[in-house]
Amino acid sequence: MIRTSDFKTPQFIQLFGTEAGAFIESIKFIQNETSYSGIDINMGCPARKVTRKGAGAALLTNPAGMGILCSSIKKETSIPLTVKIRIGYEEVNLHEILRVLEDTGIDAVTIHFRLRSENYSGPAHWEYAEGLKDRFNLTLIGNGDIKSKSDALEKLDIVDGVMIGRAAIKNPFIFSEIAGNPPGIPGRSEVAGRIIELIEEFYPEQLRLSRIKAFTKYLTAGKPHSRKIKHQIYRAGSFEEVKSFFKIIFN
Repeated sequence: MIRTSDFKTPQFIQLFGTEAGAFIESIKFIQNETSYSGIDINMGCPARKVTRKGAGAALLTNPAGMGILCSSIKKETSIPLTVKIRIGYEEVNLHEILRVLEDTGIDAVTIHFRLRSENYSGPAHWEYAEGLKDRFNLTLIGNGDIKSKSDALEKLDIVDGVMIGRAAIKNPFIFSEIAGNPPGIPGRSEVAGRIIELIEEFYPEQLRLSRIKAFTKYLTAGKPHSRKIKHQIYRAGSFEEVKSFFKIIFN
């Protein structure tokens, strides 16, 4: 899972957990054995398999503990250290969290402007971004509902940077578009074909079918007859079966 690729842009690796010792052990390996440019600590993941272990967004319920954890990790880290959070668990406590993180020496904070309890539903609460740059001495990266170049440029008026997740799966060229250097945009079938190639390269055979199903909901968004397409792919019994018609249906 920590395999690196030869990209021109810096790559950070994201870790989750609860124990400083385990983080430090992992970070030392990453610093000594990989070419990653930085570490990101996930304190915002809403998935139950993560939160039930006390990690991810579960940490938002204990800002003081977050601060102790980040301070301990930062002392042992020689490359940039960032943290990804949400605005709270079930209630907003963003300012309390940022006050604690401000004193840890971390290099940046990414804020997904939703509660953990909201998962990915409903609009992101970007109103909580107003005034943060003036109030806190932190590099702030905003995340949530950034789907286009205009969305990104609007948000960059109130935060230092933006992070894009699901919209980048639907449109992998969104970053070039924001930077003002859009490539020649290929069709969806070409994107779908490249996704198949990457899944075959990076995933063992037994995991490939589940990965292509995960991508399907993004690639079908806004496409006519998307429900029928998704149903066909979700019913597939093997990755080879999906490959046989995947690129065709995305023409």
